[in-house]
Amino acid sequence: MISREKHWDAQIIKRLKQGDKNAFEAIYYTFEGKLFAFAFKLTHSQDDAKEIVQEVFLKVWEKREILDPDSNFEGFIYTIAKNVVYNKARHRVYELAYKEYLSRTGSAAASFTEEMLEFQELNGLIKTLCDELPPLRRKVFLLSRMEGASHEEIAQNLNTSTSNIKNHIHKALTFFKKHLKR
Repeated sequence: MISREKHWDAQIIKRLKQGDKNAFEAIYYTFEGKLFAFAFKLTHSQDDAKEIVQEVFLKVWEKREILDPDSNFEGFIYTIAKNVVYNKARHRVYELAYKEYLSRTGSAAASFTEEMLEFQELNGLIKTLCDELPPLRRKVFLLSRMEGASHEEIAQNLNTSTSNIKNHIHKALTFFKKHLKR
């Protein structure tokens, strides 16, 4: 009985090598159920098992010209199925790792981008408001807040008192608060 099956396999493989679609169908219907059960056992998913069976038979059709009628065809297709399962599992691991990476860095990057846009918007608004300040108050504010000069340095530079500088800064900050609240 085994020799008859072996002979049948060899004949079908020879026909398959020649591109016989009926031989391919015969092989498909002979092994499809067994391959599905094998793939399902490894994946625990009907959808994945169906997909694996389809990939195996696609590879069989693509490699039909190099098949050896005297070799163990069943072992060959199970090896293909096992490799497809492992490749899918590896691909899923990479996918999960990449998604995890994106969730960590993507949200940080999106947050950074959002913060950068908000900063640029706020900076533009401050420059616009700065232009509305009286010239002396604008100069005092820019020296203090943008260039980091101390009240004493500004007072010496403008030949005035530090209390006058504090007054200008206070009025500038009050002006900004009032307009930024809107």
